[in-house]
Amino acid sequence: MPPRWHRLSEIATCRRILFAMLTSGFIVNTFVKAIFNIAIVAMVAKDQPNTFDWTEGQKQEILGIFFWGFAITKFPSGRLAEIIGSRKVTGYSMAVASVLTVLTPLIASFNYYALLVSRIVMGFVIGASWPALMPLVSNWIGPTEHSMFMTALASTSIGFGLSSLVGGVLIANYGWPSIFYTAGSVALLWTILWFYFIYDSPRQHPRISLEEREDIESKIKKDFGKIKLKFNDIPWRKIFVSGPVWGIAIAQMASFFTTMTITTELPSYLDQVLHYDISENGVMASLPTWGVYVTSLGSAYIADRLLQTNTLSTTTVRKTFGTTAFLIPSIFMVILAFYGDVATIVLVSFCISLAINAFAVAGHCANMLDISPNFSGTICGLVNTVAAITVYFSTRIVGLLIRNGHTYENWRPLFWILAAVYGFGAVSYFVLCSGKVQSWDLREPEREPLKKDNRGESP
Repeated sequence: MPPRWHRLSEIATCRRILFAMLTSGFIVNTFVKAIFNIAIVAMVAKDQPNTFDWTEGQKQEILGIFFWGFAITKFPSGRLAEIIGSRKVTGYSMAVASVLTVLTPLIASFNYYALLVSRIVMGFVIGASWPALMPLVSNWIGPTEHSMFMTALASTSIGFGLSSLVGGVLIANYGWPSIFYTAGSVALLWTILWFYFIYDSPRQHPRISLEEREDIESKIKKDFGKIKLKFNDIPWRKIFVSGPVWGIAIAQMASFFTTMTITTELPSYLDQVLHYDISENGVMASLPTWGVYVTSLGSAYIADRLLQTNTLSTTTVRKTFGTTAFLIPSIFMVILAFYGDVATIVLVSFCISLAINAFAVAGHCANMLDISPNFSGTICGLVNTVAAITVYFSTRIVGLLIRNGHTYENWRPLFWILAAVYGFGAVSYFVLCSGKVQSWDLREPEREPLKKDNRGESP
């Protein structure tokens, strides 16, 4: 290998490429998921071409029904990834999502109920990505680096920001269908790169160096034999009665409900209560999301350093970051319950709330890998299934609140609800959190004998 290529391979290691693909994947995934939040403002606007005469109830149904499909695949995708691999589950899901996104303008023009079906299917495939990636991360990343690598998840904030910012620009200049064509094309390109670069474990990767593979395997100390996962391999009863699992589940429900409510409804709030036009709406709706990635990186770095230097226990680190992620946003939601009709206060409050909530990356998100490396995909799937269902009800709640008009007084109860959910998440996670590997995770499932890899080596 020429020295130039050798240096390049040292820089572009397989783990760094994996991190780049996970980060960009969450951006693209969220971009595709969230574009409807800004597009629907233009799709019903009287001053826009090719619009629809949907009622407020129909609008909320279009936004909310996505989350039924989103919830359905959370559990099976985590289990499926443990069986056939994260590479296939995530890759095929994004391929279907890219095609559906490009076809959305055609489907919407055809029939309202066809659009609802496509939204369920879109939720179905988009929802598969996050739980499916947990087994992949557990195969490539050591325990003291979980928080930093989980910052890839926080890049969803960039996806939300781009969906509002780019969506507003594209819609204002080229019409609302343009955002679906753009997002679908980008998702398809990402899918092609995913299948080329990503493999489920270091041992399966055909282009990884022997040095990097051995380094990863020495840190993880995990048997990379093919796991023959059976239904009975999963300690279901112990998982369902586990306090730490419930702590993560409640925290994830609180995080999903609040974050998705804010990002889903903010464009409509800016349009109908604060009266921003479509291009301003896109810029303003994107503002709260930009600080999220910065704070997630910072909190993850600090959390990992605290663990690597043994300054604090894993439990203390997770409790500190996880509880803070909910307490401070709760305070700002109370402020909005009194001053939510002032544009500056609205934007500042949402910016700080979403940024601080990103501490959850170093809290309950990484905590799934702490307590159960073997069954992280299953637990993530179960937790996210329940959490995603709550988001559907958030859109129903908003529909009920504003059924008599888009006034601040009608929106005010939503801020109290968000404050209560944030507070409940903080208290529950603080009480139930643990950073220790649970005893039921130590049961090893049956494994098949390892075959020689592509270099003719056996473990």
